[in-house]
Amino acid sequence: MSIPLDPMRGLYGSQPVAPVSPQATPANPPRTDDGKSFQDVLNDFVKQVDTTQHQYQDAIGAVERGETDNLHRVMLAQNEAQLSLKLAVEVRNKLVEAYKETMRTQF
Repeated sequence: MSIPLDPMRGLYGSQPVAPVSPQATPANPPRTDDGKSFQDVLNDFVKQVDTTQHQYQDAIGAVERGETDNLHRVMLAQNEAQLSLKLAVEVRNKLVEAYKETMRTQF
């Protein structure tokens, strides 16, 4: 009685198992209910963060030019800009962490 050198061969028979090859980008990537892909959602998120940053800059510019004295609006715009930037950084960190974890995965 001979013991097979490859224990997996006992499961799959004498035929070699074909290696798993990475697939290219799927022809139909997953979409949200409104038809957006992950890339579209991410692009929209980045645009929203950029918009809040620009709104903050516009509010500061209006006060500096003397067009308004509404400091309440400036403070709200500043808080929105800070929160959106913090959220963007955390999303980026999670994406990088997920990418690194995927790269560490051995098949």
